[in-house]
Amino acid sequence: MDIPNLTPYPITEDVWMIPCFVNREENFYQPLCKPFSSDIDWEKLQTRQPWTLVEDDSLRAIIEQRGPRHWSTIARELNSIVHKSLPLRQGKQCRERWYNHLDPGLLKGNWKVEEDIYILEKQLEIGNKWSEIAKNLHGRTENQVKNRWKSMSKKAEKSCPKGSDPISFLISEKKSMESEVKMDNSLSDIKPPPVQMSTGSPGFVPYTFNDLGFSSLADQIKMCYNMGMGSSVPTETTPSPSSLLFFQSPNFR
Repeated sequence: MDIPNLTPYPITEDVWMIPCFVNREENFYQPLCKPFSSDIDWEKLQTRQPWTLVEDDSLRAIIEQRGPRHWSTIARELNSIVHKSLPLRQGKQCRERWYNHLDPGLLKGNWKVEEDIYILEKQLEIGNKWSEIAKNLHGRTENQVKNRWKSMSKKAEKSCPKGSDPISFLISEKKSMESEVKMDNSLSDIKPPPVQMSTGSPGFVPYTFNDLGFSSLADQIKMCYNMGMGSSVPTETTPSPSSLLFFQSPNFR
């Protein structure tokens, strides 16, 4: 019996349901379709294939609806949409693709000093339990943490003095860097008080640069000085303009 549009249905990653004709009297089951067509390249299915943009977009859409869980179900739906139900992607692959590449909360590069110190100290404490270490580093995956530790440990071995432990030496260096960063941040928070240039400030003479010539500046300085000292001060005793620039009258205090 040849019935069109019947395809195998995936139950798990490696178990498929095949539509069958059932003869209950004789307890006989006859498959209505072949598991897969004979032109499928099974060797290709067993080889890890690069992810495509179509797969990435479909995986994002599925996870947006279902959430990042039940990865076997997500893989079946992805295979159904993109690969005509062929078991090209498995749940583990979908999980790794999401958490290591597609998760919008994923951080890439620009490691903080605090993160480096935590990775180094935690690795000394519990060993190479990267998933456990990554749990307390928001936006970092276990692969990122593992690769970061390997990179730092290689650099520490090259720069560490003889007779010292490379990791302990690197932790000490990182903590020194952390202290310097905190000191710089604390200094940057210190702001000088604002200087208020008002006409009534002691020791300052109002002057607009629209005025032309030194004589106009001198006239304004003398006028301001005479107003502060009173009209009883003779004009001839008025200090020179250059001294007035640094002069503070007692009346201005």
